[in-house]
Amino acid sequence: MRQYLKSGAAAIALMSLTGAMMPAHAQESGDDANGDGLNFLHPYRGDINPFYGDINPFQGDINPFRGDINPFYGDISPFWGDINPFWGDINPFYSDDSNAFWGDDSPYGSDISPFWEEIGPIWGDLNSEWNEAAAGGGDFVTIAEGMNAVIDRAESVFGAAIQEQTGQNMDEAFLGDLMARFGIDPDDPDSLASVSVGQRSEFFLTFYDSLMGFTGVDHVDHWMPAINWSPAMAASYEWGWAPLVGVLDFSVNSVDYRSFRGQRGERDYLGVNHGNAVASLIGAPVDGAGVMGVAPHAAMHFYNPFDESHTASWADVAAGVESLAKGRTSVINMSLGVRGWTLHQNWADVFRQNRVERYADGVTFVIAAGNGGRAQTVDLDWTGVSVLDNLILVGSVDPMGNISSFSNTPGEACLLTNGVCETGSRLMDRFLVAPGELILVDDGEGGVTRVSGTSFAAPLVSGAAALVKGWWFWLDGSEVADVLLLSARDLGEPGVDAVYGHGMLDVAGAMSPLDSGNLYGLDRRNNPVEAAELIITGGRLSLRYSNRRYVTVFEDIGDSFRDFSIAVDDLIVGSSLADSVANAYAEQYIYERTSASLNGTRFSDINSASRVLSQRGNLTVTATASTLDPSNVGYARDLGFHAGVELTDTESGRSMKFGVGEGALALSSQTGFNLFSDHRPESGGVNPVLGFASGGAYAASTFDMDGELQVSFGVTTTHEQALYVMPGTGEERALFDSVAPYQAFAANIDLSYPLSDLVTVNGSLTQLHEATGLLGAQGGSMLALEGGADTTALTFGLDAQPSARISLSASMTMAQTRTTAFDGGLLDIAERIDSTAAQVSVGYQALFSNSDGVRFSMVQPLHIESGALGYTGMAVTDRETGELGVQSDTWELGGRRPVYAEVIYATQLGSSDRRLSVFSRQQLSGDAQASEFSAATSGVRFEMRF
Repeated sequence: MRQYLKSGAAAIALMSLTGAMMPAHAQESGDDANGDGLNFLHPYRGDINPFYGDINPFQGDINPFRGDINPFYGDISPFWGDINPFWGDINPFYSDDSNAFWGDDSPYGSDISPFWEEIGPIWGDLNSEWNEAAAGGGDFVTIAEGMNAVIDRAESVFGAAIQEQTGQNMDEAFLGDLMARFGIDPDDPDSLASVSVGQRSEFFLTFYDSLMGFTGVDHVDHWMPAINWSPAMAASYEWGWAPLVGVLDFSVNSVDYRSFRGQRGERDYLGVNHGNAVASLIGAPVDGAGVMGVAPHAAMHFYNPFDESHTASWADVAAGVESLAKGRTSVINMSLGVRGWTLHQNWADVFRQNRVERYADGVTFVIAAGNGGRAQTVDLDWTGVSVLDNLILVGSVDPMGNISSFSNTPGEACLLTNGVCETGSRLMDRFLVAPGELILVDDGEGGVTRVSGTSFAAPLVSGAAALVKGWWFWLDGSEVADVLLLSARDLGEPGVDAVYGHGMLDVAGAMSPLDSGNLYGLDRRNNPVEAAELIITGGRLSLRYSNRRYVTVFEDIGDSFRDFSIAVDDLIVGSSLADSVANAYAEQYIYERTSASLNGTRFSDINSASRVLSQRGNLTVTATASTLDPSNVGYARDLGFHAGVELTDTESGRSMKFGVGEGALALSSQTGFNLFSDHRPESGGVNPVLGFASGGAYAASTFDMDGELQVSFGVTTTHEQALYVMPGTGEERALFDSVAPYQAFAANIDLSYPLSDLVTVNGSLTQLHEATGLLGAQGGSMLALEGGADTTALTFGLDAQPSARISLSASMTMAQTRTTAFDGGLLDIAERIDSTAAQVSVGYQALFSNSDGVRFSMVQPLHIESGALGYTGMAVTDRETGELGVQSDTWELGGRRPVYAEVIYATQLGSSDRRLSVFSRQQLSGDAQASEFSAATSGVRFEMRF
């Protein structure tokens, strides 16, 4: 991929991760022999059972893994009890994670969620009491009362829906027959004594499945959280390429030809539902009824290799593989094998055949490991077999994540090439596991049933392979297999082992980057850039829809690549650290506000000491040292205080000053804004454009013109780098390696004119040049904002003192930002950026006593009114071929206007040695995520000096 792009491939458009739901197949029922139309309410009826034991439809040793496995065998008890894994896994989908599971709208009514949250634990307790009673240590009367309570609660929640759909109450519709089947009569507690542990579990699961048939939504099953799958996630990939999955299996009793492309063989001569069960797990639609499949948008092509004698040879199997592979299938699911083998030698003979080999590279082959409960001990001769890297063997785990007692495992066996076990050729290297016990499936007759076996773990993997292939259709069979194996969640011994192989299937993991450290973006020259360096930090750059704008990154897989879209919101430092950033700023801000000194009607953060260095004639030279803004990270930080020198001509009134520190305060002619926060772009509204360049060296010259008009020219600079201190050593390091130090320079001309002794107005023109940022924000890697942005700002201000006790100060700034393009990055300014800021502060002295004062402020920090960034990036333009092309997007800037109300109060308590300060700041409007401050911040400080 990297070499391909470097050689001149053009590239790529941003792709949203969400899209419209695509049509998916529906599971239509076949002919109903009973004709009552209610079979779906009772999944365990008649002789329908996926495990036939006596039936061996294969010629020779080939067996579909039915054997003697029964979904409700004796050791099912760990499924229930005090620790209840089934309901523990299911509950998140009915409560806090409902939207994440289903999407924007949860389909469940308000009563269904709390019902299962309540009933699951109750049933676990009942089952424990039942065990005690069966052992002679309990009372079945209590258990019967508990069952009646569960039934009454179910009737209250589901009764209306059952009545509407069937015209019957719950007992008439299905519960009476269900209880009779298991010999359960809550009115006769003694009847409960003969119900086994397995029967209890079967009863309650059937009760659950039957009730869910009346919800009008698809059934949620325990395998879904186990493999990190949700219908919302699957739906987000449905607008990719629709993959075709081949299923080499038994006949299918129901087919929707919108999804099932074809089927070779009769459908109705063999009364089993194995094919339907497998198909439903691969791709049953999310349609409001029955089972959900892993890849609802996948199409399926069936091949039935069995003849009327219910037998098939290896030649028939090879013919089926050939038919499915050349039919443009991307994944082939096969629940076929030989008893006692995880993988039989005859599979090599199938894959060696030219008619299979010519189509094999583009296919991912998924084979169930079998149900013998054995570890393979025999190596296989795989010489000359091309199917290896695109082969996946699937074992089964129980709901607790433990290997199923019936599941075959890979052991230490290897697929030998010329007698050598090469790297990656062990069976365990091609092996993973998925849930295979008590899996809810389509029964082929319009209902649902539960089954167990590796046959039903394999289609979960095939569905996941279809999801991967559908989104990255250009991947070949081995690359799809690599994604699934490498993303599996490790189980058992660390790393690949002889029992679990790579571990548990993880669908969300497969659809995500395998290693975020290997992600890379592409700059304007098509050079790869580490995605870890993609970042946007700080400043006042706010995007209106940052969660809907994406940057595309890539990951190499095999000889190809995958693309991923990262929301810009996730690249903004503040969005991922919102709580901690807000708390840190709030603590600092509270400290500053409660530490501000009160001088008359004005509050000030500046505590200074001055010394006259020289005085000759009319010229006076004064040196000043004062407190430094604690948020200052410019050159003055190393000095530790603001330092300045001022030369004054006492006769003409001219002065010149220069220094290092708070340039914004030094260049401002307004007397009412003496708090550091007033001039910060993120917290104040007093010419914040000048504040961007404050913190380094500054210089200014002031003189009077035409009487009382005062003119000032000044410049201020800053050079800042985000650093962090290494614990223990105290060493300072750059917080973001890919982000250059922030550099800014501002020139300012200020005019000040007293309208009277009580009112002074001023206006200033500020020109800001940011060499490595945009309105204080910076970018890393291909989002770098280096190259310069220029902002012109016009500020109007007023200072008034209506009385000796009242002061009023106001400031308003309007700014425009422009640039052509940032050096080497993928961003530029698509539309001119207009921004504003404003602040009004009113001070009042002697509110309650002669030594107190209060300041009330309304603040609008710098806010972008309009503007947009242009992003020109690399993205996949054809999801079938993986073709790359250049595509642009516009990131609209702005958002809700931030407005804060702030109050500071300070007073002496009896003497100047005791002081009380109170502060409160409240956000009145604006986007919370755009603020470094909590919505409400308050603090109190009591100070006593000795």
